[in-house]
Amino acid sequence: MGEIKELHTRVTRYLDERSVPYKIKFHSKPVFTSEEAAVERGVRLSQVIKTMLLTDGEEILIAVLPSDRKLDTKKIKKLTGHKNLQFMGKESIEQKTGLTMGAVAPVGCGFEELHMFVDPSVFEEEFLDISSGDPKAGLELHREDLKDLLKEGRFVNITKEEK
Repeated sequence: MGEIKELHTRVTRYLDERSVPYKIKFHSKPVFTSEEAAVERGVRLSQVIKTMLLTDGEEILIAVLPSDRKLDTKKIKKLTGHKNLQFMGKESIEQKTGLTMGAVAPVGCGFEELHMFVDPSVFEEEFLDISSGDPKAGLELHREDLKDLLKEGRFVNITKEEK
């Protein structure tokens, strides 16, 4: 089997349409966690950006944060007034978004109309890795490009304080 040289996903199309430069980082095997992605791509966990989907049963909320940090759901609940937020499960993500759990990117996935919360610590690293929408590869972007793409989101601290 020959080596794959290109990748076409909703995310890469979105970036291509906006002329946003990115580098494709193919994995040796499909990955579904941030830790696996960091190892496969040879980057620090703080450079891998995770996109988490939460729901109150009706509305979907997006949380974007570095993979070396944990989401503080109490902060999201306080910001939104939602009392019963839950992380969306694998089946729910696939049914409601058509995406694969572990391969959700903060851009190019049709989240523009949803409430998105972006932790400012995402932009501490110069180069950031997001999902390509396919578990077999990730995408590297410059932080300024990602910041511009996420400008409609609400930039607010949503991570747990380190102890």
